[in-house]
Amino acid sequence: MAKLYGIKKRLEDKDIDEKLRKEIIGNGNLIDVIERMEKLLEPEMMYEILDSCACLGSKEYLKMCEKAGKEAADKTLEEKVNHFSNELDYYKIALNDDNTLSVKMSFNGNNTLTANANNEKFGCVCSAAVKNHVKVSDYAISANNSDEGVMPLSYCICCAGSSRVHLQLKLGVSLKTKEIISSPINSRGEKPCEFAFEIL
Repeated sequence: MAKLYGIKKRLEDKDIDEKLRKEIIGNGNLIDVIERMEKLLEPEMMYEILDSCACLGSKEYLKMCEKAGKEAADKTLEEKVNHFSNELDYYKIALNDDNTLSVKMSFNGNNTLTANANNEKFGCVCSAAVKNHVKVSDYAISANNSDEGVMPLSYCICCAGSSRVHLQLKLGVSLKTKEIISSPINSRGEKPCEFAFEIL
């Protein structure tokens, strides 16, 4: 997940000028940091930084994804997408006519890994701190329960990056995040996590 410390380190690793780094980090509020990244960095640089913040899960989970990919290696891409889309209630994949993949993750309002079937608000599972005593996932809740800020969609490039790595292992294709379509933390729980990936 894209945490303040990780963003700071990656800005430094990318040889971003110190003055610009300080301007981007500013007061340390993660929403403000992402907004300044959108404004002050080239889109590809911002993408690289946030994508590299992806939380990939445990080594065991990555091995499980790799094993699942090997077991499905003889299937066509369409068959793999259908197979893995039916694996979990909250995680759906679709192969599109324009050579992209769509992924929709529907966590419920309690931020648990179940599909949102009862017209509840959508939740988020990101535990990164936006500021003291406020987590990213709090922004999927109505504004009455956290401040009035709205997390930019681009923040979710890190979550999409995690999904990208898992799908590459399972599907045996190279992917790049094309678009963050929607997010509970950008829509106050009105829309699910939805990403589009280019198939390279």
